[in-house]
Amino acid sequence: MVILIFIFGYLLITFENLFSINKVISSILMATICWSLIIFFNLPVYELDQHLIPKEDPKHLLLFHLGKASEIVFFLIGAMSIIAIIEKYSGFEALKELFFTSTKRKFLWIISIISFLLSAIIDNLTATMVLISLLRKTVSNYKDRLYYLGLIIISANAGGVWSPIGDITTTMLWISNKVTTIHLLKKILIPSILCMVISTLIASYMPIFNGSIQIEKNNNLDSLNRGFFMLKIGLFLMLLVPVLKTIIGIPPYMGMMFSLSIMLLIVSKKYRSKSILNDTLKKIDISSILFFLGILLSVSSLESMGILYTLSHWINETVYTWKITTFLFGLISSIIDNVPLVAATISMFSYPINHDLWHFIAYVSGTGGSIFLIGSAAGVAAMSMEKIDFFWYLKKISWIALMGYISGFIYLLIYPFFSLQ
Repeated sequence: MVILIFIFGYLLITFENLFSINKVISSILMATICWSLIIFFNLPVYELDQHLIPKEDPKHLLLFHLGKASEIVFFLIGAMSIIAIIEKYSGFEALKELFFTSTKRKFLWIISIISFLLSAIIDNLTATMVLISLLRKTVSNYKDRLYYLGLIIISANAGGVWSPIGDITTTMLWISNKVTTIHLLKKILIPSILCMVISTLIASYMPIFNGSIQIEKNNNLDSLNRGFFMLKIGLFLMLLVPVLKTIIGIPPYMGMMFSLSIMLLIVSKKYRSKSILNDTLKKIDISSILFFLGILLSVSSLESMGILYTLSHWINETVYTWKITTFLFGLISSIIDNVPLVAATISMFSYPINHDLWHFIAYVSGTGGSIFLIGSAAGVAAMSMEKIDFFWYLKKISWIALMGYISGFIYLLIYPFFSLQ
């Protein structure tokens, strides 16, 4: 029964537009019903520690999984708050100063590189939304803007996977102690760059990017100076989080809360803003937080019943190598939401920290989501904000995203041969 509820909830989330039911509602209902069935019928539950360890009280196990999910929830609250403060003080508007060029092709490379780097710090969804807002003020031609947005989605998703704070799925792997920052950079940075560069290089030869472009300069120096200051402070404090975890060992959500408190202190003193905390909390995307909470608790119900443990053994026995499994997972993530996919993967496999499987999963779950418009949060946001047609993206952009995805994956496959030299 729990499996059926999970499958049905998963379908509601995947085909959100078809059923006209918000995926937040589906994820929360799925989590509460799954755990209610476990508790009401006193179904056997287990704790996973290499092997299944029987547990008597499912309520204690639920509390344990709630604690694990809360680590990600509070991390997101802190990150969203810092981003809201940067936006309030025109920090992202200052990025327009980096856009100035005379040709469409150069502008394509600039916008791809900025989205790649920005998403590694403020996450791919936020980076995409920020750049969409800036593009509206920069590129007036709607058709041109759509092509730029296609490459922004690819670059933002590629940029998010190599940073522990760049993509929610990579963050989940990092917080779950499956990967460390240094190894993540070492293994994923180059394939991510390849994915972005190959995709942008292919797109740059498209006729749409021929010709010149005119971008107006912002002459409000006070606004620009304030914006750059807040942008630098905010990005520095977010980058401080993985540094604190590496050096001191504090959990990422504690590091993010520390950075948020410093950011609030700076703003309240420098700009004499007493209402900054209330203003910031109003801009937090609570719906996204509830969605992640529902997904994580839903997946934990299957983990607690030993279902994912059994499934992982079946996959290991059926599929020739886990590398094929990860490649297929990347293609699947282009169709369905990659958050529950990665959450399930974390619960299914018991490979040690920094095993290559986790690095493959980090790469494929993010970059694979670019192949279809609905495969990533960045793509869904772009579709919503700019009314991008699914089939237009499929025809014009998907094949470019696939080429980028495959190029990075090939590097991951041949990387061990380079390291042996």
